[in-house]
Amino acid sequence: MRDLAGSYTLRDEGRVEVRPIRPEDKERLQAGLRLLSPRSRYLRFLSDPNELSPKELRYLTEVDQVDHLAWIALDPDRPEDPGLGVARCVRLADEPDVAEVAVTVVDAHQGRGLGTLLLGILGMAAAEQGIRAFRGFVLASNSDMLEILEQVGAQVGEREGAATWFDVPVPTNLDELPDSPAGRAFRALAEQIDR
Repeated sequence: MRDLAGSYTLRDEGRVEVRPIRPEDKERLQAGLRLLSPRSRYLRFLSDPNELSPKELRYLTEVDQVDHLAWIALDPDRPEDPGLGVARCVRLADEPDVAEVAVTVVDAHQGRGLGTLLLGILGMAAAEQGIRAFRGFVLASNSDMLEILEQVGAQVGEREGAATWFDVPVPTNLDELPDSPAGRAFRALAEQIDR
């Protein structure tokens, strides 16, 4: 299994440290939630929680990295600060090669390629665990995310209330990535990891 943890360069040449999430990251996640705008919290949770319960924090940080994988991005100069973003997936019991996916990036770090980086690392880790597709839900009004999903070859389903479901393949090699802005970003990430 490849060691994907390490320092990565974002589109704006900023650096982040990415590693698997740990149980001791509970307060870091709670503080990160406070850095999300109400809109960002709603886009991620389809609600606007002000804080995470102890039970939610245990669920989000005490993961096995096999059926529930989660990666966190940190500022390398201030590793004690709240996380900058998290990507996670949870394997579906009735479809073991599919995992429900979610990515969250704090508002101050959105638009830098951090979400793409986290999703790419999560995808590589998930592929090593036999996960072949990510499933998720996105607000039908979240046109930015729907565009990214289209660029990576996602199958987007029918609208169910305010949300739309999607399935996106988890590539097992670079040749499977589409020639799109998101596909090229994932290819560049894979090349950065393999250096």
